[in-house]
Order: sequence, then structure tokens, then C-alpha cells
Amino acid sequence: MKVRAAFASCFALILLAALPVAHAEKKVKFNLQNNTGIPLELKLGDKIATLKEDEVLAVKLPVGTRIITNTATEHHPAGSVVTVVSSILSSNSTVSIGK
Repeated sequence: MKVRAAFASCFALILLAALPVAHAEKKVKFNLQNNTGIPLELKLGDKIATLKEDEVLAVKLPVGTRIITNTATEHHPAGSVVTVVSSILSSNSTVSIGK
């Protein structure tokens, strides 16, 4: 009986340890739209993307990725977090960065 309980405990620990890893690898596809009136440079995790005025960009990023502005605008100072990618975003979602 003790062996069975020890095996069940080890299995539960391994399963719980694997869950955050599986969650971290999930990627979400959505759109970013620049409504600031000026070209906007964004940092998407480790990558840099430039959005022209009124441009829509389709992206696919891992859950937890921060989208940060590299260009200062009237309402968004450089270095501010626009959004953090969440699993609630769907493929037809659009994150609009506006004035």
C-alpha cells in the first residue's frame, strides 16, 4: 500500500510540474492595429515590429509575451506595456493601439 501511495504522489508531482510548461508553450494568434496617427515601433517579446499608421499586423505569440512600445506617442511613453498576451485572445481578436 505504501508503494502505491508513493507512486501516486510522484505521478501527481510530475503532472503538476508539466502543466506550466505546456501552458507556456501555447501560442495565440491575433491582430495588432496602429491607430496612433504615427508609425509605431513595438517590441513583441524579443522581436521588434514597426506598424505604419492604420496598419494591421497579424501575430502569433506565446502566452505571457509582453508587447511594449519603443516609440513614444502622446498617450504611450516609450517602454510602456501595451498588453500581455493572454489565452483569452482569439484568432479574430484585434488589439487596437490608439490615441
